Amino acid sequence: DYLTTLIEALRAKLRDQNFLARHRVRPQDFTRQRQLTFPLLMLFLLQQTLKSIQRHLHEFLDELAQGQIFEPLTSGAVTHARAKLKESAFAELNRECVLATVYGPEHPIQRWRGHRLIGVDSSLVRLPESQELGQTFGWKEASNQHGSTGTRYPEARLSVVYDLLNRIGLDARLEPSTVGEVALALQQLEHLQPGDAEVNDRGFTGYLYLASVAQRGRHFIARCSTGSFLAAQEMFGLNQANQSKEVWLFAPPDQKAQCQRLGLPLKMRVRFVSLRLPSGELEVLATSLRDPALYPTEEFLTVYHWRWGHETFHLMLKGRLELENFSGRTVEAIRQDTQAAVLLANLESVLSEPTQAALREQSTPQTQPRQVNRSNSYHALKDQVLDLLYRDI
Repeated sequence: DYLTTLIEALRAKLRDQNFLARHRVRPQDFTRQRQLTFPLLMLFLLQQTLKSIQRHLHEFLDELAQGQIFEPLTSGAVTHARAKLKESAFAELNRECVLATVYGPEHPIQRWRGHRLIGVDSSLVRLPESQELGQTFGWKEASNQHGSTGTRYPEARLSVVYDLLNRIGLDARLEPSTVGEVALALQQLEHLQPGDAEVNDRGFTGYLYLASVAQRGRHFIARCSTGSFLAAQEMFGLNQANQSKEVWLFAPPDQKAQCQRLGLPLKMRVRFVSLRLPSGELEVLATSLRDPALYPTEEFLTVYHWRWGHETFHLMLKGRLELENFSGRTVEAIRQDTQAAVLLANLESVLSEPTQAALREQSTPQTQPRQVNRSNSYHALKDQVLDLLYRDI
């Protein structure tokens, strides 16, 4: 039932004139009768094809015509049409349809001890050769083992807020590669809800960032480096797993003024736990989940392992969905493709969920867990986009 509700909500939104008005560049855009209407253009971009625009367009119109003769269009028609479309259209579909369904009352989600586990992480994305993209996102000098090659390419930073247990992207930001990942993550903290536990890698384990998370009523589980807080350094020195201790953390002298300006506390109580990875390496985590009775130390090994799902989400965007094989060379085209890829990934997660649950029940302790073939499910979803979200059957 909830999947039917989701599909109906997406179909209704795509046909909603108010939705169209919010996400077109000018009031006169998409007012004339064209083959590439507003909803068809969005579905065309959502298919995230690896084929040439011309071939994809021909196959798309052929599928739409269902054997009838259709008027062919050129790839320039797509370029002209997408210049009228804002990337925010895909973000709204994700926010108001997909996320509203996933976190709605009819759909129970996976949690760990009552908490959603949320990751915020970024990766660098290579963009097509374009002066416009280089000026907007910045240039990256190409190099090899001999040093600079004398060539460069545009590069952006993609930062995603991701639900680790439910495989859902809550928010995606594409910014210049020179913008730091911590600065971007601070801007995206608004997408976390009270009670969420943010699971982060070492790059985010600084006092100011952890205090910012705690100030908003969210929790953190953050991996420490060997040179981070004194309590973490002591645990690394002991090299003993399953240890837990609470300490006061104080704002570093060079960050006190900034903390005061932001209204952050100058000290906070934090728990440190040590874990032994399967490789034998010791890991130390800092967390605001301080009660060892409610949050046993041994469980943090599994919890931090779940963070790997965020890494695979970025790999999936670049691999299976070929995000870096962009369908345009303008800033708006790049942003459209990025938001469309996150929306498509979320749709795949939700629509394949019942099948994954059935496979999970068929698995036994003696066998490897059975899983949906994500590569096949993404391609199947792309092929069914028109039937699911547009065509009346």
